[in-house]
Amino acid sequence: MKARLRPLVLTLIVATALGTTTGCIRLPSPLGPDGMQAPLTAPDDSSAAPLEPTDAAGPDAGTSSEDPLAERDRFFEEQQLPLDGTPLVAVTPAQKQFIAEQRAYVEEQGFEWTAEEESLSLALVADACETAILNSHAVDADILRAHVATSPLFAQLVDPSLQGEQRAAAEDPIANLMVYGTTFLCPQDSDAWIDAYTEVYDG
Repeated sequence: MKARLRPLVLTLIVATALGTTTGCIRLPSPLGPDGMQAPLTAPDDSSAAPLEPTDAAGPDAGTSSEDPLAERDRFFEEQQLPLDGTPLVAVTPAQKQFIAEQRAYVEEQGFEWTAEEESLSLALVADACETAILNSHAVDADILRAHVATSPLFAQLVDPSLQGEQRAAAEDPIANLMVYGTTFLCPQDSDAWIDAYTEVYDG
């Protein structure tokens, strides 16, 4: 399937403040206890309070009868995400649960959680949810590759001189975080994102 390139909606919020290589960033990710990349799975809700359902995750979300641009606008309205470059802060129950897990991971590694990391994490995930919406929720490996290749956030976070396996290795943890976050912000698309991630980076 030929990926439909998405229009830029989220601005470069904090990427320049974090540097231009992944080595400068303490992005949390669902890693195993030995620090190696663990397979992406849906979040374990056994120890967390159930989230209130939202329209974005409801049975009618993502239907082909809705105009993708209108659905995209509705998603950002429901997520209460500013589009003017204002740093993003978790406000919905799903966002707060996602950020709580990300913060816990960073602090477990002995680092300090920052507002910039919160904003960047939310921006990466919201951008993926937007891409899924604009592609009528038909996410696959080609969509993921096109998303990463055209994302201004990835462009700022991955050293542009890297090629081939080195570039893929630099993209991997960022894509991992992004896809993991979709299990919170747009769970109706998370299985497809996980399959795409597995094919591109673990295949």
